[in-house]
Amino acid sequence: MPVGYQEATELTCPACNVAFEASVWLILDAQESPEAVAALRRGELNLVTCPSCGHRGPAGAPLLFHDAARRRVVFAPAPGTPEHAWRDQARDLHALLVGSIAEEQRRPYLGEVDIVQDLAGIARLLERLERRPSAPASRPGVEGVSEPMARQGAQATPGASPPEDPPPLLVAVEAMLAAEAPEEFEAILARHPILLDPSSDMALAQLIEVALEQREFAVADGLRNARALLARLSATSPGQGAPPAPAPPLDDLPDAAVQALLRAAAEAELEAVCAEHPALLRPEADGLLARRVDQALDEGNERLAHALEERREALARRRPAAASAAGPHAASLDEAIEALLVADGEEALVEVLDRYPVLLEEAAAEALWQFAAEARASGDEDLARYAVACRELLRRVRADLEP
Repeated sequence: MPVGYQEATELTCPACNVAFEASVWLILDAQESPEAVAALRRGELNLVTCPSCGHRGPAGAPLLFHDAARRRVVFAPAPGTPEHAWRDQARDLHALLVGSIAEEQRRPYLGEVDIVQDLAGIARLLERLERRPSAPASRPGVEGVSEPMARQGAQATPGASPPEDPPPLLVAVEAMLAAEAPEEFEAILARHPILLDPSSDMALAQLIEVALEQREFAVADGLRNARALLARLSATSPGQGAPPAPAPPLDDLPDAAVQALLRAAAEAELEAVCAEHPALLRPEADGLLARRVDQALDEGNERLAHALEERREALARRRPAAASAAGPHAASLDEAIEALLVADGEEALVEVLDRYPVLLEEAAAEALWQFAAEARASGDEDLARYAVACRELLRRVRADLEP
């Protein structure tokens, strides 16, 4: 099912006052329609020509822009539209976008819609993103695992040698993510015992890093889900202790940590900075540093942007080893939300709250609200209502615990 959406619209020529019909973009998908994206960047998207007098001008339509590779959703309202009206437009187009994406491919970024003033604002955003310093083609320590992902979606070339078989771990992970029932999952674990091998966690962490490097964000999300699921299995296996409590969500990096990071000029200095500011090695720190790179570019500070990007890459090289040292039980907010939504009965809910105290933070309430909005947009009203009920339950628990 195509993600992009064009609609035949009735327009009136401002020059000769003749009514005519033209097709305009309302949802533009970057991967589906690169030629339309090029037109957007040239300022030529949704320009229409009057068949009567030849007058050419903008159609004056809103546009929702989707870029899965960059994990961006951006909305530009139609010029002159009052706020209450364009918010309705944005909501309707967003629901249409989410509904056109297969459920297994929906990711949390879809719930974060940036608002710009007009189509030129989207073009400026794309230009700014392309100005970001590029990442190196590969990283030390993960050679040999990037090739299978680089081959995804590639077409066979006549006369070329057949591609090598993917590593057994990737085959096992793909099978695990495709499982739809508990009995299927058990059979997959029996066929692929490598999934429960302690070394698999480190390998998955490296694969996630490579996927992010290659902008394969959907692949990275799938690998993260697989890693989290295997971590929970390890936590409940015989002989395993209870997992430690997860760290609270990281909303921003302290300025002191960023300044110390910028001063680090050698590996030894970087190691000392990470020891003093462990938040820098959290997975969320990568996105927060990327945000600071964008801010520096917006301010015209190219030197700071490059310095931040260099430190971001250095941290990315250290992050897999740090994740491995932290063990497989480092739980994320997404894991906590998932556990809450599948908990059945009061005892299960109590157990989930004990295991994931992060659910009692405000970030969990916001995440549940976003989850409910996405579920409603995809037509799953029952799931949306249940997510809101869980949010209300957590609010009551927090109120009861307050002194």
